[in-house]
Order: sequence, then C-alpha cells, then structure tokens
Amino acid sequence: MARFSLFLLLFLSFQAQAQKIDEELLGKAKKLNVTYPDAAVAALSSKSVYDYFIDKKSGVLNASHEESLRYLALRSNTSFVKRNYYNDKSSIENYTLKSDRGKNYDHDKACGHYQSGDIFYSDAMICAYRFIMGLQGQGVDFESKTVYTDPRYLTKVFFHDEIPVIQREIVIRVPNWAEVEPVEMNFEGYDIKKSVTQGEVTTYTYHISDVDALSDDDHAPGSLLYLPHILLLTKSYEYNNSRIPVLASTDDLYGWYYTLTSQLGHNTAGIAEKVKELTTGLSTDKERIEAIYYWVQDNIKYIAFENGLAAFKPEEADKVFYNRYGDCKGMANLTKTMLKLAGYDARLTWIGTNKIPYTYDIPSLAVDNHMICTVYMQGKQYILDPTEKYNPLGQHAERIQGKQILIENGAEYKIDTVAVERIENYLNESRLTFNVADNQLAGTGLSNINGEYKKDLFNYIHALSKEDVDKFLKAVVSGSGNPDNFNISKYSELDRNTPLTISYDIKLDNHINTFDDEMYLDLDFKKEFKDLKLEDDRDIPYDFGRKSFNRTVAEVTLPKGYKINYLPKPYHVENDYFEFDLKYEMVKGKIVYTKEIKLLQNTLPVSAFGEWNATVNSINKFYNDQIILKADD
Repeated sequence: MARFSLFLLLFLSFQAQAQKIDEELLGKAKKLNVTYPDAAVAALSSKSVYDYFIDKKSGVLNASHEESLRYLALRSNTSFVKRNYYNDKSSIENYTLKSDRGKNYDHDKACGHYQSGDIFYSDAMICAYRFIMGLQGQGVDFESKTVYTDPRYLTKVFFHDEIPVIQREIVIRVPNWAEVEPVEMNFEGYDIKKSVTQGEVTTYTYHISDVDALSDDDHAPGSLLYLPHILLLTKSYEYNNSRIPVLASTDDLYGWYYTLTSQLGHNTAGIAEKVKELTTGLSTDKERIEAIYYWVQDNIKYIAFENGLAAFKPEEADKVFYNRYGDCKGMANLTKTMLKLAGYDARLTWIGTNKIPYTYDIPSLAVDNHMICTVYMQGKQYILDPTEKYNPLGQHAERIQGKQILIENGAEYKIDTVAVERIENYLNESRLTFNVADNQLAGTGLSNINGEYKKDLFNYIHALSKEDVDKFLKAVVSGSGNPDNFNISKYSELDRNTPLTISYDIKLDNHINTFDDEMYLDLDFKKEFKDLKLEDDRDIPYDFGRKSFNRTVAEVTLPKGYKINYLPKPYHVENDYFEFDLKYEMVKGKIVYTKEIKLLQNTLPVSAFGEWNATVNSINKFYNDQIILKADD
C-alpha cells in the first residue's frame, strides 16, 4: 500500500508537470504567493448557494447547499485536502474535481466518522478529497451538493476558509412559501456587499474580496465571537395550505428539545441503590447534593458526542451509569436522575458556553452547545456542570459564567442567567519571607490557590504519578520549568471546598548582587506577563483562558550593616480588562513587596492591545528596577 501511494504521488506529480500551465493563472499565483507567503493554495473563487424545497416523497422542508471553488497552487508540488462534513440529517449528493481545462482530476477520497483528539463526534461524518498540484499556477475546480433533510441543522454560513479566498460569494434563495431569516453576525469592519432581490423567490447575495485564511494565532477565542458569519433561521413553511413551524420562536426550540427528552427511559433500579449509598448518614441537603454531584464528576468519564440527534438528545441515565462514560447531556441527565431519586427538584438545562455569542432570543440549534443540571432547593438555585471535574458546588466554571440558560419546566421552560463569579473567588495568594544569607535570598513560601486555576491543577495532579507531583508543584510555585531552587515541604489534599495550599522552601541564586558598598536585591522570581506583548499585526482578540487574581506579598529583613538607599517607584494601572498594582514599602525594619495582578475579563479585545502592550512595557521597567541597599558608614 505504501509503495502504491508513492507511485500514485509520483504519477500525479509527473502528470502535473506534463500539463501546460495557463499563463494568466501562473501570473496570479506569483502575485498571490507574495501577498500570502504562508499559503500554498488559495481559492480564486468560492461560491455557496443555499436553496429550500419540499421533498416530494415526505412533504417535508429540505435545504441544499451547492458549493463551487476554484483552487490555485501558489507553489509547486502542493498537496491539498478539501473536506466536506455531513451527518445523519444531511448527505453529500454528488461532487466533482476537475482540472482548469475541464477534465476529471485524479484524487484520493476517504469518508468516515469525524474524530478530534479524545472527542468523538458520533453522528458527524467527513469526506476528504486529497489532490496534488504539481506546478505553481495549476488550477483545480471543485463542486459539490449537500442536502439537509432537516433544515434545523443548517445553522451557520462562514465567509472564511482555511486558505485565502480572493472572491467569496454566498447566495441564499428563499421561496415565498418559506420563512427563513438570514441574521448577519460580526459584519462590522468587513467590506461585505449585500443585495436582495424579491419575486417568487427572495434572493440574498453577499460578496467579499480578499479574505484571509482562518487565523492560527495562539489563544484565539471562539471564532463565532469575532468572525463574520450568517445565521440561517428556518422558521416555518407552507405546505398543503398549512403553515408548518420549524423553529420560529424560543417556544419552538424548547418544544423540540422537550420532545427529545420526553423519549428518555426511566430504568433507575441500580442508580437508586447508588444514591442511597451516597446519601446515607448525611445530615443536610447541601451535603447530599454535593455527594451526588461529586460522584458523577469523579466516576463518569466525559466523552463528547456532537452533531445530529446525539448533539441534542441525552443518553439514558442508566446507560451512562453502567457504562461509566457519557457526553455533557448524558452526564446532566444522570445527575438529574440521581438528584430526583434523592428527593430534589432537578432539571435539565441547556446553555451555550462562552465560545457562543448568541442568546435564546435566537431560535436556532446554534444557540447552545452544552447541557447542565439545575437544582431548586429551599428557595436556592444550584447550577451543576458535572463535566467540570473538581468544580465545587455553588461555583460556576469560567466557560458558562454570564451565559443564558434554558431550564426545563415540563412542557414550558424558564430562562435565567448564570452568575459571574467575583474576582475574589479567583485569588491565588503567595506569601514569601526572605533573609539574605551567603549571597542568596533564602526563605519560605506559602501559596493558597483558588478558582479555575485550582481546578486545573487538581486535574493535572490527578493524572500524575506520585513521584511527579513534587516536580509539578515546584514548577507551579516557582513559575519555572526547572525549579531547582525550590523544595516542596507540604501540600494539602485535593478538596474542592478549600484552597490548594502549598508550603515550600526557597534558595534563590542571582537575585543578589554586591558592588563595593551597595547591594542590589530582586524579590520577584516570577515576573508574570513580562513576555506577553501582543503582535502589532494580530487582528483577533486574545483569550487568556480564564480570569485571574494573583497576589504576592514578599518581605525581606534588612541584612545587618545595611540601610535602604533606593526603592523602585510603585506602578499602578486599572481599566475594564486588567489591573496591575506593584509597590515596595518599608514596614517595621523589613522591605515588603506587594504585587497584585487582576485579569478582569478572560478575553482582551483588539481595541485594548495598545494599552496592554504599554502596560507590559511599564511592568518590565518595574521588574528591571531593583532595591538598592547601602552599607552603613
């Protein structure tokens, strides 16, 4: 097989060499190679046409997506893979790959389930078409047609692709008997031209030129937050003189969800025994809810299923319980079932994480991507996400804070919002005590870690062997991958409801320099964010991953025979996105260094990059400034 693939590669390369390249295409390829130096292939044109029609056999509304692309090799010996996605509610009806002279183009084709890392997309399928363009300037035309048997699953249309697109056109054709609303998202800042023509069919046409390839920048937030795209809201259609709703309102959206959850079975015999075991001997409701919630976190492995019905219909609670794995919906359903067996009012809850910018005002399957569980108990509401391992009861994970939730309420529903955690709940505090001895800063440290960072650390520690935990914690407290000057003396047990506490000894070399009668001290061995200057050409927001609040208080006793000659001037900056407060003080014969850094938002918009970079420059000046002690005369 390997020899055959090599032969095919050589054959296709030879075939491309033998083909005469169009001079006009070659000229375009050379110019685009300069404009897009990182791209090997560009799309000269990319057109998507969406149509709605009634299937004659079923009488049900269908939709089709026809796409046509002209690829151009910007370099020689270029291999490219075109990917088409579908699921159990759609199918690829046909496709063609042709040369720029209209002849069928040799390629490899592979179709199957789509899998990414540990996440298995159970209903999602992919067809990949791999072809080789041997010469710069070679063109290949691709066309395909995908049919959606349920247009609820046709939710979003994007302008960007993984490669640069020179001319991008999107056409949406809606017959007068169908109600489909295109909703334009993130168009600001993009030169997107739109036209609408009306008749028996309303045609929406969008056009944009010179579209950059999808960004591969690190720390990018969810693309829906910043990339231009169109939401297709299929609301209703008319058939046989009747108006048939699809998703015309939030009521319709919840109604469809409710039909799926109403199909779930109620086999709970084995689950009931586990609930009794977990709650026996516990005296408070909070303890019993915690016991169930934490058991699901600890004992059910999260495996995601996306797309198709599996993206919306939870798995039976007993299957998740016995398999010991499930996706967010299955885990939420198991948590709900166990809590109801314990006598609590628990309900399934839909939510879109912080990668999704929509609210439930938009009736679309695109509005949410996650399921959790809401519990009502004695006038209190607890929002439980069992996929968040080590998350304590009463605290909300970063990715769901501030997001709307759709809570089941029988045939009706409730809409609420997840509370945003106070920044104080993220406090990671380190207290350091130093003495000057043998030209070293020697001392002890105590770190108390809370919030999302604590949860992340618990997950890492859980995955490590006991021998590697010490090394890992050294890296945590030192901020270094090679923390030879730190020794962990003690750390607390993994407890969701208390901080992770780490005690350690420190001996720092190269933090003291003596010249004649002067001594220079540097108390900061971490210097957070000193290297995080954002590139001038970055045009997408920067995602920190989580909010944070780091406080360090370090004190050093003046060595005998020295007095303070100079302390660095304090630095403070504060805005809607971050705060930095760094200062040195003299307190009762000791120098006390206090550093507080707050990231108030997990995402920094492009408009704040200038202030962030100016702050990084300022804190580096502060970090490079040192305490100066002078020997007594």
